[in-house]
Amino acid sequence: MKQKQLQKKYSELIEEAKLATGRKETVSYLHKAEKIRTKIIKKIRKKCNKCNGFGYLRISLDGAKTCLECYGKGFQINEGENI
Repeated sequence: MKQKQLQKKYSELIEEAKLATGRKETVSYLHKAEKIRTKIIKKIRKKCNKCNGFGYLRISLDGAKTCLECYGKGFQINEGENI
């Protein structure tokens, strides 16, 4: 699916979860929405150039520090694209 289709399906599932009456029904919609949200994130993220996607920088053989470009995640979200 394309990103616009994924975003449309995600917003539909969130609206259905708001209108759901039972707990199980609501949780089911939220789980489906979370799966679609992770697909969206995978499409719009890119690997951090500074740490090469590891999330930390080696300062010596025994030490490492968190990459401050990606805040330890290893990837950056493309600018201008929101969920």
